[in-house]
Amino acid sequence: MIDINSVQFNLQSEFHMLRHFESVDDITMKQLLDNVYSQNQIQEELLLPGSNFFSHFANDIKELLEKVLQHPYQKSTGINGNHIIESEMPATEYPNGIGTKAVVSLDEISKEQQSQIFYEKNRGFPLAHLLVDELPVTNRCTLILKPVTEGYAFISAFSGESAMPIPDFKMTNEQFDACKAYWDRHVFLKKKK
Repeated sequence: MIDINSVQFNLQSEFHMLRHFESVDDITMKQLLDNVYSQNQIQEELLLPGSNFFSHFANDIKELLEKVLQHPYQKSTGINGNHIIESEMPATEYPNGIGTKAVVSLDEISKEQQSQIFYEKNRGFPLAHLLVDELPVTNRCTLILKPVTEGYAFISAFSGESAMPIPDFKMTNEQFDACKAYWDRHVFLKKKK
């Protein structure tokens, strides 16, 4: 079992996670504003498309870790050496799900939807996107932790199944090819405005 106290995170981690939370709690908001982040930067991060944890499940990293690590999970090692923690939150505790998922396999969408796919840059790389009325709800979540000398460094977390990193030209050829192959078979869902 991973001890919650062995997972290290900082304000930069909290800022990154705004893209995966529905809202931000008052304490985290104050900490972000008191440091280097503006109200505008915070709002932009909150509005980025992607998988979001519902506010009734978690609004900050500490709350997220407390909820996820108390339930059974599977641990594997990713292509870059990070630990991938996957867990299914009990439907008895969360009958309305814990969040939305914004990445699905091409096999999960209809032929008609596949014809509506468009490509746009996501963190600098062109990825398949599809506009949908509502994002699918899930009880599954993924934590990405990097092993460090004294425990783990928190990298990211999101509702839904684990996904490969977005291809980055700084990766080794092997990592880049594996990530590209994954994203060639998956699509980013964006909610219609």
